[in-house]
Amino acid sequence: MKQYCKLIFASRYAWLRRVALSLAFAVIAGLLVFIVARGISGALLFIEHQELVRSAATALRNGIEGLPAADLRTARLRAEQSTESHTRIGLMLAFVVAAITAAGSYLWQELRAVQNER
Repeated sequence: MKQYCKLIFASRYAWLRRVALSLAFAVIAGLLVFIVARGISGALLFIEHQELVRSAATALRNGIEGLPAADLRTARLRAEQSTESHTRIGLMLAFVVAAITAAGSYLWQELRAVQNER
Protein backbone atom coordinates (compact mmCIF):
# COMPACT_ATOMS: atom_id res chain seq x y z
CA MET A 1 0.00 0.00 0.00
CA LYS A 2 2.86 2.40 0.84
CA GLN A 3 4.48 1.72 -2.50
CA TYR A 4 1.20 2.49 -4.27
CA CYS A 5 0.85 5.81 -2.41
CA LYS A 6 4.45 6.73 -3.21
CA LEU A 7 3.85 5.90 -6.86
CA ILE A 8 0.71 8.06 -7.00
CA PHE A 9 2.50 10.92 -5.22
CA ALA A 10 5.48 10.67 -7.57
CA SER A 11 3.29 10.63 -10.67
CA ARG A 12 1.28 13.64 -9.48
CA TYR A 13 4.48 15.49 -8.65
CA ALA A 14 5.88 14.72 -12.09
CA TRP A 15 2.64 15.90 -13.70
CA LEU A 16 2.70 19.16 -11.72
CA ARG A 17 6.33 19.67 -12.69
CA ARG A 18 5.45 19.21 -16.38
CA VAL A 19 2.58 21.68 -16.10
CA ALA A 20 4.78 24.22 -14.31
CA LEU A 21 7.53 23.87 -16.91
CA SER A 22 5.00 24.26 -19.73
CA LEU A 23 3.66 27.45 -18.15
CA ALA A 24 7.18 28.78 -17.65
CA PHE A 25 8.02 28.09 -21.30
CA ALA A 26 4.78 29.79 -22.33
CA VAL A 27 5.51 32.91 -20.29
CA ILE A 28 9.05 33.16 -21.65
CA ALA A 29 7.91 32.67 -25.26
CA GLY A 30 5.06 35.18 -24.82
CA LEU A 31 7.40 37.78 -23.36
CA LEU A 32 9.91 37.32 -26.15
CA VAL A 33 7.23 37.67 -28.81
CA PHE A 34 5.78 40.74 -27.08
CA ILE A 35 9.22 42.39 -26.86
CA VAL A 36 9.95 41.69 -30.52
CA ALA A 37 6.48 42.88 -31.57
CA ARG A 38 6.90 46.08 -29.54
CA GLY A 39 10.27 46.68 -31.16
CA ILE A 40 8.86 46.27 -34.65
CA SER A 41 5.78 48.34 -33.85
CA GLY A 42 8.01 51.02 -32.30
CA ALA A 43 9.81 51.40 -35.62
CA LEU A 44 6.50 51.51 -37.48
CA LEU A 45 5.10 54.04 -35.03
CA PHE A 46 8.16 56.22 -35.50
CA ILE A 47 7.42 56.32 -39.22
CA GLU A 48 3.71 56.97 -38.63
CA HIS A 49 4.37 59.74 -36.10
CA GLN A 50 6.39 61.67 -38.65
CA GLU A 51 3.08 63.11 -39.89
CA LEU A 52 2.43 64.55 -36.43
CA VAL A 53 5.93 66.02 -36.31
CA ARG A 54 5.53 67.57 -39.77
CA SER A 55 2.16 69.07 -38.78
CA ALA A 56 3.63 70.53 -35.61
CA ALA A 57 6.59 71.96 -37.53
CA THR A 58 4.24 73.54 -40.07
CA ALA A 59 2.14 75.07 -37.31
CA LEU A 60 5.22 76.49 -35.62
CA ARG A 61 6.60 77.88 -38.87
CA ASN A 62 3.37 79.56 -39.92
CA GLY A 63 2.48 80.93 -36.49
CA ILE A 64 -1.14 81.45 -35.42
CA GLU A 65 -2.36 81.46 -39.02
CA GLY A 66 -0.90 77.97 -39.55
CA LEU A 67 -2.72 76.33 -36.62
CA PRO A 68 -6.10 75.74 -38.33
CA ALA A 69 -4.44 74.31 -41.44
CA ALA A 70 -2.19 71.96 -39.46
CA ASP A 71 -5.00 70.08 -37.67
CA LEU A 72 -2.71 68.84 -34.91
CA ARG A 73 -5.52 67.33 -32.88
CA THR A 74 -6.54 64.93 -35.65
CA ALA A 75 -2.93 63.90 -36.24
CA ARG A 76 -2.41 63.32 -32.51
CA LEU A 77 -5.60 61.25 -32.22
CA ARG A 78 -4.57 59.16 -35.22
CA ALA A 79 -1.15 58.60 -33.65
CA GLU A 80 -2.72 57.53 -30.34
CA GLN A 81 -5.09 55.11 -32.09
CA SER A 82 -2.20 53.64 -34.01
CA THR A 83 -0.21 53.18 -30.80
CA GLU A 84 -3.14 51.41 -29.13
CA SER A 85 -3.72 49.11 -32.09
CA HIS A 86 -0.03 48.17 -32.23
CA THR A 87 -0.10 47.35 -28.51
CA ARG A 88 -3.24 45.25 -28.94
CA ILE A 89 -1.72 43.33 -31.84
CA GLY A 90 1.47 42.69 -29.86
CA LEU A 91 -0.51 41.38 -26.89
CA MET A 92 -2.64 39.12 -29.09
CA LEU A 93 0.45 37.68 -30.75
CA ALA A 94 2.06 37.11 -27.36
CA PHE A 95 -1.01 35.31 -26.00
CA VAL A 96 -1.35 33.11 -29.08
CA VAL A 97 2.32 32.14 -29.00
CA ALA A 98 2.14 31.52 -25.24
CA ALA A 99 -0.89 29.25 -25.65
CA ILE A 100 0.71 27.29 -28.48
CA THR A 101 3.95 27.00 -26.53
CA ALA A 102 2.17 25.81 -23.39
CA ALA A 103 0.23 23.14 -25.26
CA GLY A 104 3.18 22.04 -27.37
CA SER A 105 5.67 21.85 -24.53
CA TYR A 106 3.20 19.98 -22.31
CA LEU A 107 2.48 17.43 -25.03
CA TRP A 108 6.19 17.04 -25.74
CA GLN A 109 6.93 16.46 -22.05
CA GLU A 110 4.07 13.97 -21.74
CA LEU A 111 5.40 12.08 -24.76
CA ARG A 112 8.87 11.96 -23.22
CA ALA A 113 7.41 10.76 -19.90
CA VAL A 114 5.53 7.93 -21.64
CA GLN A 115 8.66 6.94 -23.56
CA ASN A 116 10.72 6.92 -20.37
CA GLU A 117 8.22 4.62 -18.61
CA ARG A 118 8.67 1.91 -21.24
